[in-house]
Amino acid sequence: MQPNNQWQRVSPIATVYFFVKSLPHLMNFWPALVPLLAGGEQVRRMAFTYGIPAALLLLVVGVFLQYWFFSFKVEEKRLTLRSGVLNRKRLTLDFERVQQADIVHPFYFRPFGLATLGFESAGSAQQEVDVPGLSVAAAESLRRLVLEQAATAELPADDASATTEADFSLRLGPAEILRYGLMHNTLLYLAPLAAPLGQYIGPLLESSVASIEHSQAYALISWVSENLAISATLVLGLLAVLAGTTLLFGLSVVLALVRYWDYQLTRVGDSFQYRAGLTTIRTRGFKHYKLQKVTITQGLIARLLRRHSMVISKAGSFGAMQAQNNQRFEVPVLDIINLLLLRGELSLPSASWQWVSRSYWLFPVMFMAFLLGLSVLFGCFLLGTAAVWGLLLLPLIYLYFKRRWYCLGYYRDSDWLALRTGFIGFTERWLPTGKLQKIRVVATPISRCFGLVHLQVWSADGVMTIPCLPIALANQMRDSLLTDVVNYRRAWL
Repeated sequence: MQPNNQWQRVSPIATVYFFVKSLPHLMNFWPALVPLLAGGEQVRRMAFTYGIPAALLLLVVGVFLQYWFFSFKVEEKRLTLRSGVLNRKRLTLDFERVQQADIVHPFYFRPFGLATLGFESAGSAQQEVDVPGLSVAAAESLRRLVLEQAATAELPADDASATTEADFSLRLGPAEILRYGLMHNTLLYLAPLAAPLGQYIGPLLESSVASIEHSQAYALISWVSENLAISATLVLGLLAVLAGTTLLFGLSVVLALVRYWDYQLTRVGDSFQYRAGLTTIRTRGFKHYKLQKVTITQGLIARLLRRHSMVISKAGSFGAMQAQNNQRFEVPVLDIINLLLLRGELSLPSASWQWVSRSYWLFPVMFMAFLLGLSVLFGCFLLGTAAVWGLLLLPLIYLYFKRRWYCLGYYRDSDWLALRTGFIGFTERWLPTGKLQKIRVVATPISRCFGLVHLQVWSADGVMTIPCLPIALANQMRDSLLTDVVNYRRAWL
């Protein structure tokens, strides 16, 4: 796509994009449900007869008008968009301000060879410009044109012809994406929602046992029941839990494959970009100087699989959830070799972790031991000497807090401040020291008595706290971090 100074329309298929974009706004009409619930049967009948068709008609008309009033113009050095129905908008984006251009291939565009092109400019919290319904060739051409002009504006004249060949590349196969689905099974958080159904599960399991009493499966259940000395209903319940857990892991794997299929990460100069997706293909990128935080995680299942995950937060990601999600650059799964390679690409050093004060685990253990002693003493009056067995929890409490302290560490050098936390796995958070926005030393009434404070640092991606530091050390770190911020002279937005 070349500059032609003519207003252009996107494909009529883009109405699907505007329809999908309008759906979240329907939540603003939830107060209309109140009179429907309290207005009686006649009001509800009229709402279903006339209200729902009228709302759908209004939605269709609104989507068509959004498409009709949307147009764009590609000039020599800028892109201009006109949009809006009642509130007309005209947005101009200079190519030299563009820092990243991402292409998304939604599933509803792919059969028609269309894509959505989004531009991110300097200082933006999320993509400022989205152009939906472009042909893939036009989107790629416009993206290339914009980024070439932006690079020419940034680079010296002798570097303007730098090669676009990838300096670093990483590709994840289906087996690695499958591991990611096992590592990050967020669907397991839905399991507690089944607790209110417990009153119905018991009778349902009993009726299920009765219905399969004469089947071959019942013989297996009976054999397990007899050998484990438990009821057949409990065996069936355990099988149901196992089947439900397997289903949740299966769904998690499917969602991972849909989201990260054929994941490809490349670096050209200081620009990182990944492309992934099965139904909807997304292209997302960032420039190294916009990096605000690097988070490396390894949970229980990831530790068993010897894999890690990395999330890179870009400038402006602290804010609304949608803006935060738009600024997250994810590398879903990494083995140890690729992790070390990518750490090198991001200039992350090999950390020598420092422990915080032992009071971090000593105070909680003493407090929990005190509460446990009171509980055992009170239990002795109710249950007799059997309550003394509760003291066996004391070693578990000690091991739990001692393990948390052992896994907690911080690292500080001239460029980075890092914090490592965990219990079985770990999470590392790395912040560039020159981009910190706020630094504070906090002392609680108890920690002040022992000469300990907490060091809190704010970045564009939230707050990080290093607990239980000696006052002198915390003040020294605060002053040195403030010096790094003052002396930082490189771009970061």
